[in-house]
Amino acid sequence: MKKNSKRFICKNCGESFLRWAGKCESCETWNSIEEVVTTEKFSVQQNKKIHYKSPTKLSEIDEKNEARLSTGIQDLDLVLGGGIVLGSLTLIGGEPGVGKSTLVLSIARSIDLNKKILYISGEESSSQILLRAKRMKLVNKNLFLSSETNVDIITQMILAEKPDIVFIDSIQTIQKKELGNTQGTVTQLRECTIGLLETAKSSEIPIFLIGHITKEGSIAGPKVLEHLVDTVLYFESDKLNYYRIIRGIKNRFGPVGDIAVFEMKTDGLVEIQNRSQIFLNTGIGTRIGSVVACKLEGTRGIAVEVQALVTRSSFGQARRMTEGLDNRRLIFISAVIEKFLGMKLSEFDIFSNLAGGLFTDEPALDLSIAVSILSSYYEKPIPEKIALMGEIGLSGEIRTISHANIRVKELINLDMEKIYLPIGNIKDIESEFEKNIFVPIDSIQELVKIF
Repeated sequence: MKKNSKRFICKNCGESFLRWAGKCESCETWNSIEEVVTTEKFSVQQNKKIHYKSPTKLSEIDEKNEARLSTGIQDLDLVLGGGIVLGSLTLIGGEPGVGKSTLVLSIARSIDLNKKILYISGEESSSQILLRAKRMKLVNKNLFLSSETNVDIITQMILAEKPDIVFIDSIQTIQKKELGNTQGTVTQLRECTIGLLETAKSSEIPIFLIGHITKEGSIAGPKVLEHLVDTVLYFESDKLNYYRIIRGIKNRFGPVGDIAVFEMKTDGLVEIQNRSQIFLNTGIGTRIGSVVACKLEGTRGIAVEVQALVTRSSFGQARRMTEGLDNRRLIFISAVIEKFLGMKLSEFDIFSNLAGGLFTDEPALDLSIAVSILSSYYEKPIPEKIALMGEIGLSGEIRTISHANIRVKELINLDMEKIYLPIGNIKDIESEFEKNIFVPIDSIQELVKIF
């Protein structure tokens, strides 16, 4: 027997209610609750015996082949934890126009040409995709296109065609006819994703879903998909719109937080091999107020340039402004410098910047921020091939930082001749690196010796 029932679901957070209300009690969003009609099945049989598969002991489980499918893009494989896991469901989120469809075709261009690729697009026709493919010089003959939007037909197509990888662009255009509501609603997104997840697990075919980020900053409206999928990748643009960055937010098969950097060109996305060089300019050592440091992105480090400008204030109260850095840490570091070095920074405006359009709030960059301020204040450039990292405490001490070995390895690859680090970190990494380039620093009073 089947019975239609009505539920009211918030399209922002997915919370279910028995009756309509103007405001969602869960996320406190107004006018976000919609009526959804569902079909429930009832059985008249009582005391029916249920058959289930007996659980298996951990020691008796057979080890399957852990081989992964390479995308052909080295950094993207690292973000995925070593490649695409068979049977995984991956969500790629990003703002409209950032290049998610171009990314999918870039994977199709770089992947093994013998692999069969199924590209299902509910937003573009096959001729529109062909135009982009020609511009990107994509010659993969095993790329098959479809414009289907019914999730039941899509799952049947996947099981029948048996491709090696599936791309669905986008999940907001896919719908389940039985639900009755339009595409993109909470119910449609959840039910379609669950159906595709079951298909991926049963067939061991990896499926990539593209989801748009709304003005609230969440993927596909509410973030109802992130707990269902295996991997979540954010595809974003830097603040200056020069590069595209893929950031791993969730990964059941590898580390999170890693990034891959691309440059958008006329023929598609081009992988940036040396990520540190794009955020560093030549001649840093000859400029006043510029310091090299290293920020952490997942399990890898990126060398960055920290800049500062100290100028006498024209207003009654001095300003503290940052771009790409935490403004509160700049105020805190300025106060520590004024207290322990006797500099009257209260009479000066201080502007601090992380070059290249990046952002970080890591305490490990405190030391580089402080030195860039001193360089601008004294109007003296910092010697070339020098990098500084360390956290500054309220009493002027230099505290240890996390993952110092990863950061140092990246800086050594850039041929740094001196790396200033907290004493506690040097004791841990001296045995790992042969080069005698580490300079211990214990307090903020020692910074004046650099100039």
